[in-house]
Amino acid sequence: MHRRQFLAGLALLTVAGSAAANELPPPAPTSAKPEEVVQNLYDRYVGDAFDYMTDPKLRERYFTAATADLLAKTFAKSNKKNEPGIDYEPLIDGQDGEVKDLEIVTKASTPTKAIVQANFKSFDQKLGIGFDMVFEKNVWRIEDIRGRKGASLKKAAQQFLKS
Repeated sequence: MHRRQFLAGLALLTVAGSAAANELPPPAPTSAKPEEVVQNLYDRYVGDAFDYMTDPKLRERYFTAATADLLAKTFAKSNKKNEPGIDYEPLIDGQDGEVKDLEIVTKASTPTKAIVQANFKSFDQKLGIGFDMVFEKNVWRIEDIRGRKGASLKKAAQQFLKS
């Protein structure tokens, strides 16, 4: 009898331990600096959390009011038309990728604006993703995410809404 209880307890600990190991980091706290907000997004991306644009509460936490509104309209139209409004992952500037050797640097900063860059390797290709940040309602938020060759999350959303 004791052996069964021990094995059942061990099984529960194993399940609980694996669930804890797969926990995502919480969204960036409101006290986070611009580079910490970006780091948090990549931590969540590596943990397979892709909800920062689609979940209304996360969208409001991570993006400025104007960008959050633009994304909300984009995803509403996307759901209505049953086609992707944003057909790539802005954090990696593509549909598939990985994040290795991540380095987050602040390129420019004032009390109300910052430009943060995430540098990393994805499939042995060096990438640099830019984040235009704004201090809005006492919290650092993303105004736009910029990738290679002029890619812009805001431009992609605006183009989809025009189509």
